[in-house]
Amino acid sequence: MEEALLDTIAHFVQKRSRLCFREQKRSILRQRLTERLTHLGMPGLADYWGYLRNSAKEEPILLDLLTINETSFFRNPGQFRFLTERIVPTLEKTRGEEVIRSWGRAAPAPPGSIMKLRILCAGCSTGEEPYSVAMALFATLRYPRAWDIEILAGDLSDSCIRTAAAGYYDAERLKGLPATHIDRYMERRGNGAVVKDEIKGLIRFCRLNLNDVINGGPLPGPEDGNEPFDIIFCRNVMIYFSPETQQQLVDTLFRLLVPGGYLFTGDAEPLHLYDHEFAPVPDAGCLIYRKMEA
Repeated sequence: MEEALLDTIAHFVQKRSRLCFREQKRSILRQRLTERLTHLGMPGLADYWGYLRNSAKEEPILLDLLTINETSFFRNPGQFRFLTERIVPTLEKTRGEEVIRSWGRAAPAPPGSIMKLRILCAGCSTGEEPYSVAMALFATLRYPRAWDIEILAGDLSDSCIRTAAAGYYDAERLKGLPATHIDRYMERRGNGAVVKDEIKGLIRFCRLNLNDVINGGPLPGPEDGNEPFDIIFCRNVMIYFSPETQQQLVDTLFRLLVPGGYLFTGDAEPLHLYDHEFAPVPDAGCLIYRKMEA
């Protein structure tokens, strides 16, 4: 009976979020449900299953409990090195040339419409990734304030989004972040530091269920904010999905990128396992892919 109910709840979770708890990951589901039952004072899964079906507030709590939130500032330094040494300078050069070319037109485009940079951090956890991206941009762009930068950072976990939006990190979580970045982009507070508003202002945090996006739904936010992205970070996310969903996610990320845009994946997420039209970036030395221009 308990195993059948565990299967039922696992199917419910997968249908709502695409999170897949098969085989070795099944123990994670069992452990988190046991903790939740204890917290609610319920004797077994039958009681919880009835509660889950009849409480609109319980579903996001359960999905929050089941997300794995391992992250850090500038995780996978090789990817950030390629971002700052190759991608950002190239974007700066090509967009600047486009602005200059527009001056010769009868109705030149406003520079702000060209000097735009949209980045998606899918599965942003507690915010270290998007803040690392924002800091990298500010440190690399010659005139960062001349750019219209938006980093859309989303996660399935409400508690993670709250932590990310607050932008406070204690000393333990600041390990690995250069002291120069802490001094320049954060304000020391107590036993940690909080991200400055100048960096926070580049990021729009939101609850993001990739299941909705895979199914063709819009990304959270205003309609005019759903333009394609120049860069997508989707790292250590696919590993929690079934192989079928992983393929669908790769297709979705391809759709969300502009031609010439870049996709960053996790160390255990090479795309050679899937059918896709991304081209690996051979000189990156890490898992970065590009949507080639037609």
